[in-house]
Amino acid sequence: MKVFFKIMAFFVVALLASCDGYVTSIPDREVDFQRNFNTSKLDYFGAYMYITQPSLASDRIGFGGLLIYHAQDNVIYAVDLACPKEVNANIRVSPPDELGMCKCATCGEVFDMFYGQGTPTKGIAKEPLRHYTVSFGDTDIIISR
Repeated sequence: MKVFFKIMAFFVVALLASCDGYVTSIPDREVDFQRNFNTSKLDYFGAYMYITQPSLASDRIGFGGLLIYHAQDNVIYAVDLACPKEVNANIRVSPPDELGMCKCATCGEVFDMFYGQGTPTKGIAKEPLRHYTVSFGDTDIIISR
């Protein structure tokens, strides 16, 4: 009986460790994007980079492209441009407006980037924009999955 409980405990721990609580309908695609931070012009709230095509052979920009956004909380976030309602690499949200809102022209959903989360505001989409990891080297910004 002790062996059974040990095996069950192992599977429960393994299951919990594999779940990070983040669910997205956007398919996994490689993300590897690195730029010199001094030239990225992300030094103020509302600044962004809207990337729909790789500019270097080494660039991997996810499913629909990348939006790198300097949010109100003074943190830089990266999300996929593909609308999670449409799940199509060619249907992208618009660049953010002055309030940090991005819109999908197909479904009409508006995603709030003010705090960097890409949260849907109308309820048409049931999930936020897909998030990517942002880290910094000595002079570089690095976006990865």
